Amino acid sequence: MQGNQQLNTVPEIKQKQVAVPEIISVTSGKGGVGKSSVSVNLAILMQQLRKKVLVLDADIHLGNVDLICGVRSRYTIADVVTKNIPLNEVIVKGPGGIDILPASSAVSELIEMEDVILRKLASAFAGLQRAYDTIIVDTGAGIASTVLSFVLGSDKVILLVTPDPASIADAYAVIKVIKHWRVALPVVMVPNRVKTEAEGESIYKKMNLMVQKFLSSFIDYGGSIVEDEHLSRSVKLQQPLVLGAPNAPVVRTLKLLNRKLMGIPINQEHAKSSFFDRFIANRRLNAEELV
Repeated sequence: MQGNQQLNTVPEIKQKQVAVPEIISVTSGKGGVGKSSVSVNLAILMQQLRKKVLVLDADIHLGNVDLICGVRSRYTIADVVTKNIPLNEVIVKGPGGIDILPASSAVSELIEMEDVILRKLASAFAGLQRAYDTIIVDTGAGIASTVLSFVLGSDKVILLVTPDPASIADAYAVIKVIKHWRVALPVVMVPNRVKTEAEGESIYKKMNLMVQKFLSSFIDYGGSIVEDEHLSRSVKLQQPLVLGAPNAPVVRTLKLLNRKLMGIPINQEHAKSSFFDRFIANRRLNAEELV
């Protein structure tokens, strides 16, 4: 569905009697590595397993979840606190039954807001989030406070990296910051746009050795996404790959990644707090001084 139909607001969501949802952030050290595509396709795969999934587009500069899905939004999350727009009216329906919460440039506004104002957003989200099993946060790239606030508030992190040396170096910087502030936070590396699975696995092994040697920790391997024309075509068509080409090799990789994520336990104590409460707690951390 496209056009005006996508502007229909999401109906009031009844709360489920479950714990707060699992928060998975999809991030990278360098921009333009395919975070939004992975976020959307992974969300749809989870939805197909009867999970209720929300995708939060939190990439300030390159937020394009709406373009990938072929939807348009009337509001962003900043409108909740600045215009008193109900949060459920900000959320739009995406393909495959997923929900999308647009943030994009609104994230920079949120970072500058006072805690007392952000608490209003946290309160609005606290009830709504219980309607979901999983929230996937498509973050910006790098270690700016706007990115770090979301990443450190997650239960699990998917770190995308490409064979580009700059991407690899920047990915290590992200891991270094994560392991400094939350050493136990699971980080799952996914090499993207590699020529072969072996190339991607080699990138992971070298990175994991560095993490073990210099950070006394480790990262997990989520599989490698081999270059595939189906993926670039799906972006042009604004149709997620898992719906347009469900048998493509990339989809099989994403299914394995999903299985990997489900097998990683989360910190139950950390999971008790609201996602935006975590965001508020992390937003003043200074990552640059660590790198």
